[in-house]
Amino acid sequence: MPRLIRSALARAGVADPERVSSGVDVVGDIAIVRLDGFSQKEKRKIGEALIAEMKTVKVVMEQEGGIGGEYRLRTLKHVAGEKRTLTTHRENGCSFKVDVVKTYFSPRLSTERLRVAGEVGSGERVLNMFAGVGPFSIVIAKLAGARVTSCELNAYAARLHEENDRVNKVQGLVDVVNADAAELPSLVKAKFDRVLMPHPSEADRFLPAALELAKKRGRLVYYRHVLGSDEGEAAEELRKELKRLLPTGSKASLRRVRDVGPRWIEMAAEIRLPV
Repeated sequence: MPRLIRSALARAGVADPERVSSGVDVVGDIAIVRLDGFSQKEKRKIGEALIAEMKTVKVVMEQEGGIGGEYRLRTLKHVAGEKRTLTTHRENGCSFKVDVVKTYFSPRLSTERLRVAGEVGSGERVLNMFAGVGPFSIVIAKLAGARVTSCELNAYAARLHEENDRVNKVQGLVDVVNADAAELPSLVKAKFDRVLMPHPSEADRFLPAALELAKKRGRLVYYRHVLGSDEGEAAEELRKELKRLLPTGSKASLRRVRDVGPRWIEMAAEIRLPV
């Protein structure tokens, strides 16, 4: 548990900090916490303590339930601090304007975004099928110098993506398409060296479109939430899925990205397609 969060919870008098700490995300200057089982008075006290202890935090929001809906959004309720949901988040040398209620963004994928960008060559054409406000796409364009086509269904997130492109000075390398990723084959005529699929709850549904848009011997980065007691079990389940869905001759390297719930693991499959 981060020291500042532990200190804030101690300040608020939380006897069991694990009830809160596992669910704390900080996006820009907004802290998002899970506060199940606490009274409204206790929630407010925890929120005020987080703001007092974490000097960069100006807003505390409570997350109720999981991430869901067509745009993969959080259900958030104001707890303490300023009453706003728009913030600026900085990571990997880039700056992103994010609305934590109206757009999807996970600060927990910062290392993953940097890892993927480090694997991209400057001459590649990259497709990001689920771009959000641009964290994968912009890091790739800025660090690798590659051309990126970003698809995002949420019109507001797509507009923030374009604004973030300008702020990070990559607007000449990134094209934003506001559309359903399943429709991309009819909208985009290019073929791509690398296709990113950071939609772990439904990536399988969009795999036919990804395969149609990828070049021969192209690469897919395919994310899935997989049920498994450990990484080995989750990897075996993902291998079974990929064997059913991928063309013969495809090769996949699997790795754990993070734990997302009891017995649920987010896995990444780095896939090389056949000729």
